[in-house]
Amino acid sequence: MVFLLLSFAAAEPQKVILDTDMVDCFDDGIAMLVLDNSENIDLLGVTIVAGNNSMPNCTASAVYQLMVSDSDTPVYQGSRVPFRYFRLDPEVMAAEQLIAPSYNNGGYLNRWARDWDVNQGKLEMDPMSDWKDVYEAIYGSEPTYQYVYGPENPDASGNKDAVDFMIDQVNKYPGEIIIAAIGPCTNVARAILQDPTFPSKVKAIVYMGGAFFVPGNSSAAAELNWWLDPEAAKVCVRTQWGDPESETYAAYGNQVISGLEANVNTGAMPQDLFEKVLEETWPGIRELFDKKNGGIAPSNIWDVFAAAYIVDPSIVLSWNNDPRPESGEPDPITGVYIDVNAEMGPDYGRAIAYSADRGHAKNGPNGSRKAAIQSFIDEDKFWNEIVYPALTNTDK
Repeated sequence: MVFLLLSFAAAEPQKVILDTDMVDCFDDGIAMLVLDNSENIDLLGVTIVAGNNSMPNCTASAVYQLMVSDSDTPVYQGSRVPFRYFRLDPEVMAAEQLIAPSYNNGGYLNRWARDWDVNQGKLEMDPMSDWKDVYEAIYGSEPTYQYVYGPENPDASGNKDAVDFMIDQVNKYPGEIIIAAIGPCTNVARAILQDPTFPSKVKAIVYMGGAFFVPGNSSAAAELNWWLDPEAAKVCVRTQWGDPESETYAAYGNQVISGLEANVNTGAMPQDLFEKVLEETWPGIRELFDKKNGGIAPSNIWDVFAAAYIVDPSIVLSWNNDPRPESGEPDPITGVYIDVNAEMGPDYGRAIAYSADRGHAKNGPNGSRKAAIQSFIDEDKFWNEIVYPALTNTDK
């Protein structure tokens, strides 16, 4: 079985960069806390990309949750707009909706461009606002977290934003870092274009993105993260990651995907466990849970699967739309060739898997590469051995 890439029993903590369109609690916030509080993970930094919310809003959310959970993990501001930045124009988005309607969740892009009449002038919606102003508007006080970096406040190494930081870290630790890309792929694609050697120095990339075997959740065809920036997603999934001579590259291209499939196949957080978390987590996180979930266990788990897989890859039982194994033991990890439709039309942002029986890969179009798509999850291990411990305030 090919578990060489992400060894749960590694002597040294696994270095990770979390690239995220952060929200409070589930799902990005919990993914961040899982990585920040798992003993076998060294979370080097959190890089922010526009997605669920505007980049300043996402930055404020990451900062607040790290602060109230007693962290000192650095946060780096990143991309405010997608590759097709003109989609932020209300007239352009109106035209797009005629040929590729987004019927459900469109993140900050829909709230700003499609719903312009409702949201214009709202600080937390504005892609160009200052994160500190957004923080104060949302949380009612000025931010005091000392580890936030951006163009106006570079870090000690001179890194001015998320892309600088990612490139700097993979040069510092070549072959050692896993990127958890749980938002739109804009930052990661920019890093590839800025430094073409960047992907070869990354150990692996784990995405939350794509709806390969189920309907999308932004349009009928597309999942939110990859719908928000299909061009960036296409750049990333067609990139040669890590060591091309490695066994893991041959098996799945050093790309793992937590798409919508894993969430469809997994139930909500058990209510009794959720109530236990509320009792034992940090007070600031508990308040966010109360505000966001109203005492009801969440079912939007998407991003947490990506983080949990890095903590323990054995949580994934099957891959590439294969059924849950009858034995209950994890199937070997295998990949299929994948791609992203970045042509404007009804399928804009669609994730495509060129799969055959039982996950055996068949060739995709020229330029496409392999990735392993999570299917079924060991829910007991996921919730009780990974998520719950990471949300427990051990200083209580």
